[in-house]
Parts: sequence; C-alpha cells; structure tokens
Amino acid sequence: MKKQLKSILALTALVFVLQACSKDDVDSSPNSSGSRAIKYEITGNYSGELLVVATTNNDNFELIEVKKLPWKLEFTAKESIQTVVATAQGSTPGLAGQTATLKTYVGGTEVSSGTGTALSSGFISLTNKAYILK
Repeated sequence: MKKQLKSILALTALVFVLQACSKDDVDSSPNSSGSRAIKYEITGNYSGELLVVATTNNDNFELIEVKKLPWKLEFTAKESIQTVVATAQGSTPGLAGQTATLKTYVGGTEVSSGTGTALSSGFISLTNKAYILK
C-alpha cells in the first residue's frame, strides 16, 4: 500500500512539474552569469514528509524523499541540462496551516520560488517556475 501511495504521489508531482514547464511558467531571461551551480532548497515549518521531483544531473527528473525541513540539494549541471525545475508534494501529512517554501538558485542567485500552505488534510504542494540555463 505504501509503495502504491508513493507511486501515486510521484505521478501527481510529475504532473505539477509538467505544468510548471508550460511556456508561461518558464523564466526565459538569459543565464547571464553562465553559472551551472544549482541549488534547490525547501524551508519552513511543515512537519510532514515530502516527495520532491526535480531536474538533476542524470538528464532526467529524480524522485527524492524529504523526511524533514530544512532540506537542500546542490549540484553543478552538466552541459546536457538545459532547464531546471523542482516541485514537491506532501507524502505524509503535517498540520493544517503549516508552510514551506521551495527555492531554486543558479550561481547563488535565487531564480524561482514557490510557497505552499498545508490544507486541512495536512498535505501541501509546492511548485516553482522552470529556469532555462542555455
């Protein structure tokens, strides 16, 4: 049952990522720094667990389990990575009203962020805009 729930949550998170990749939600301003240093960060008081779907250095989206906040993932994007985006979905509930913020940094500069508030069910969703590296 837990494996099925994770699969459902992963698919839901992937839908959020694909929605975040719509033309209106992409920061098309050029990456003037030329930096490929990427950092995803989630902060806040959300006490539940999260499933993060994010562009990583494996040329694909990666599903990452986050047990507690704060959380971060840092890597240097290889040349084949053109766009970075992350989204998070609650996998175990926190408390209603708790918040979390997902931020994406490129070269130490924040390029995207999104904040969510847990619903009465205790679940939360976080999305942010995709960012084009090239």
